[in-house]
Amino acid sequence: MPRLALTLALLLIPAALPAQVHVSAGGGLLTSGAYFTGPGALELASGDAFAGLVQVSVPVHPSVALVVAGVHARPEWQITGVPLVGDISVSGAKLWFADAAVRGLLPLDAQSATTPVAFAQAGAGLAHYSLNTTVLGNAVDENATNFAFTLGAGVALPVAERFGLEVLAKDYIASFKSVRDLEDLGVEGRRAHTLHLAVSVRVGL
Repeated sequence: MPRLALTLALLLIPAALPAQVHVSAGGGLLTSGAYFTGPGALELASGDAFAGLVQVSVPVHPSVALVVAGVHARPEWQITGVPLVGDISVSGAKLWFADAAVRGLLPLDAQSATTPVAFAQAGAGLAHYSLNTTVLGNAVDENATNFAFTLGAGVALPVAERFGLEVLAKDYIASFKSVRDLEDLGVEGRRAHTLHLAVSVRVGL
């Protein structure tokens, strides 16, 4: 009987905690590997840039939440390995990422709503780029949307019951399509990792 009572108590305590929908906004560093390669040793990658982040977290269980997020950045891209020139900066690029993920929560104190909560998440969504510029005398006006997997981890740091901060590291894994205007030159898209390190303000609704 004592064992049954203890089991019921453990099940009921987390369920009694207030479940909040959280809206957060912030941003941080966006960095990536090469999105396009060729011909030869040429590589085209997004340069490091600030990326804004907006996300909504909806609890579905004391230990699980569904998170929908969007990220936007306007980085300078970098072409590396250009013969006799080296590296070239390319302006006029925009990046958007959107995804939905399942987030597992690990409260560091299950009795309190104002203690840090560690989390890890996995999901899927879309990666979109647009590029309107001139590269080595060739006009490039391109955009494409690609499927992306996402992995992330971080910690939520409550300041008050309905207000806090969130630190997030997130990896967008996408296979980028080739740029059509440069495809005849041997430029090909590749699978790339785009890492976003962000700090956001969280508000509970």
